[in-house]
Amino acid sequence: MDYTEAALRLIAIKGLGIRRVYNLLTVFPDIQSIFSTNLKELCKVPGISKKMASKILSEYDTDFIQGQMEIVEKSPFKMITLFDKNYPQLLKKIYDPPLILFHHGEFKKEDHDAISIVGMRNCSQRGKDITADLVKGLTEQNITIISGFARGIDTASHKAAIKYGGRTIAVLGNGIDKIYPPENRALRKEIVENGVYCSEFPFGTKPDAQNFPRRNRIISGLSLGTIVIEAGERSGSLLTAYYALDQNREVFALPGRMNDSKCIGPNKLIQKGAKLVTCVDDILQEVEKQREFPVKARQLELDFDFVGDEKIVWDALEFEPIQIDKLSEKTNKNSYELLSTLLTLELKGVVRQTSGKRFSKIG
Repeated sequence: MDYTEAALRLIAIKGLGIRRVYNLLTVFPDIQSIFSTNLKELCKVPGISKKMASKILSEYDTDFIQGQMEIVEKSPFKMITLFDKNYPQLLKKIYDPPLILFHHGEFKKEDHDAISIVGMRNCSQRGKDITADLVKGLTEQNITIISGFARGIDTASHKAAIKYGGRTIAVLGNGIDKIYPPENRALRKEIVENGVYCSEFPFGTKPDAQNFPRRNRIISGLSLGTIVIEAGERSGSLLTAYYALDQNREVFALPGRMNDSKCIGPNKLIQKGAKLVTCVDDILQEVEKQREFPVKARQLELDFDFVGDEKIVWDALEFEPIQIDKLSEKTNKNSYELLSTLLTLELKGVVRQTSGKRFSKIG
C-alpha cells in the first residue's frame, strides 16, 4: 500500500473526519503504519474510540479506492498527498491541510507568492473593475491569484489573471471532474493552461452547499493574504477572511459606501483590523517580506534630462512606496519643495503617488 492508497483509505472511512485523521498522523507519522498497528494503540489516539479504531483496521472501500485511482490513470487529473514534496508548502502549514489534493494543472514553487481574492457572486460592475485592476498589478509582480471559481468576483479574478498573463489557482467545492458553475467550462480550460484547478473532494463529488465553507480554508491557506472585494454581512467570503486570520495570514478589504449592502462585509473587516486597500501597493507593502520570489527592480532608461532637483529626488526614491517624511530626511529637503518636484516627475510618467503621501518609481 503506497501513500496515495493509504490516504484514500482514510478519507473513505465514514465518520472519521479530517481532525481525527490529523490526530492519527501526530501519533503515526508514517501513514501506512496506521493500518498495521493494533486496536489498543489506535485507541490511545485522541478522538479514536474502540468502534472507530475497529473501522480503521477493518474497513477498506475497494471500489472507492480503485475507482479514484483508475480515473487518474485514464485522465489528465492527478492526486498529491500531504507527504509529497510538491505539496504546496503554505498550505501544509495550516491547522488542517487536506490530506489529498486532486488537481488538473501543475503546482509550481513560484505559487508560494500568491494572493487570494474573494467576494460576492452577485457583485457589482465596480467590484469586477477593481478586481481586474488589482489583479493586473499583482500579476505584474509575478503573484499567483487564488480564488474559488464561483460566479462574480471569483470568476473575475481568474479571468483577469489569465488576461494579464499571470498564473491562477481555482479551489473547488466539488470534484475536479465536475464543472460548477457550468458556464465556466471554457474558463476551466484556460485555468489549467495557466495554473491549477484543484479540490480536496474526491472525483464524483457534487457541488453541495456544505462543501464550500470547508474549501475556503484552502483558498486562504494557499495564499500569503486574502482580499475581500465585496461581501454581504453573512457572505462566505468573510469566512475565508476569518480562516486567513486563524492561519496567521494577511487580510485585506476594499472599503465601500456605508449604505451599500455589498460593502457591509469589507467595512466590518476593516473595523476589526483588516488592511484597507486603495491600490496594489497597499497589498505589496504587507506581503513583500514574506515572498520567496520577489520581482527584482529594473534599471530604467529615461528619455528625458533631469531638471533642477529632479535627479536628487529620483535617486532617493525606490520601487517600493516611500513616505514623504522619510524622503525629506533622505534628501534634506522640506515637504513643500519635494511635492513640487514629485508632481513634475509624475507628469513625466516615472513616479507614482499612492495613499498617505507615499511615492515610488514606476518600474
